[in-house]
Amino acid sequence: MSNGHDKIIRTAIELFAQNTFDEVSVSQICKQAKVSNGLFYKYFKNKEEIFKHLLEETSKRIRNYFQNINGKTPEEKLIDFIEINFELTKKELSLVKVYREGQYKFIEFEQKLRIVYLEALKKIFNRELNELEYIFVMSGIRFINVNYVVRGIENNSKFLAKTILNGLSDKSELNLDKLKDKDFYLRVPFNSDNLKNKLLERGEILFGTKGVYETKIYDITSDSSVGIGSFYYYFKNKEDFLVEIIMNTKNTLMYFLKDNYDENLSPIDNHLMFLYLMQEYFQKSIYKYKLLREVEFIKSYISLDFYISLENFYIETLKTYNLSIEEKRIISSILIGLSHYMGIEFFFTKNLNDKMEFLKSMKSFLLNGIHVE
Repeated sequence: MSNGHDKIIRTAIELFAQNTFDEVSVSQICKQAKVSNGLFYKYFKNKEEIFKHLLEETSKRIRNYFQNINGKTPEEKLIDFIEINFELTKKELSLVKVYREGQYKFIEFEQKLRIVYLEALKKIFNRELNELEYIFVMSGIRFINVNYVVRGIENNSKFLAKTILNGLSDKSELNLDKLKDKDFYLRVPFNSDNLKNKLLERGEILFGTKGVYETKIYDITSDSSVGIGSFYYYFKNKEDFLVEIIMNTKNTLMYFLKDNYDENLSPIDNHLMFLYLMQEYFQKSIYKYKLLREVEFIKSYISLDFYISLENFYIETLKTYNLSIEEKRIISSILIGLSHYMGIEFFFTKNLNDKMEFLKSMKSFLLNGIHVE
């Protein structure tokens, strides 16, 4: 390809990594790449086509990284696979950031990358992994890749591999089938006469269903039967409004987990219950999950703050484990990764639809790890 084509690609990666898909325009790409709009349209029909090209390129590069997985035993191969993933995230962080938005905006590319990972995992485990095994193995690895690289934390690949293969030294007495009969408590701010609460409630639904950039302030006030002046009485602008919605959602979810934490349960049982709670929370209002995902690309510091708060809480729940903070952080990341990719698999790709089957499988994997041929 020509130098102009390469400049367009490099610039597009840079812009999409720093901004959301909706914020970037073709003219912006051309201006920053210092090429004409005509040259752009010589190679791509529109913004969506170049974005999808980058998603395709991500899958190709990741597949190339996995061509040589070294090691004699499955554990050695898994350690090498984890290290390859971590190093490629460091090297290709901008492209990975682009992909993270694309994985739920254009679901077919998440399905393609899933095939790439499954091909690599077959080399490690000497057999094909089923969907639930794939989720358990890859959720922690993929979550750690981005979260640790962004925060400048080094990964302990040996401990991560050991945990995936052998599970945790823990017990489980929780009857998952009885969770549906248990009462759980959710703190929800409520006052039907409060205009601010009304705006926040309707705004969250609109942002989560239509999208943040597609939703205008007029849409929010009109849907809430509130004047625009009232909106600006409480909020400086749409960005200020979005931040308050996300902080409320984050706090509500954190309280939901903390309020239902049971010190009489083992760490594994508490975290199985947390997965159940998150599934229940988002299943009743999928738009909340979609909004939390979208804000990763609009206000990344809010998502990072949320994950760090969740990590700190999870580490505290592992206090009975005789492990270092580093090791507890890795276990916490596996557990957070499971909840993160559980949402993608249930609500976006729809590769999963049986909640109890998922929980029972995760229980088995957390206790015993993944079987190797």
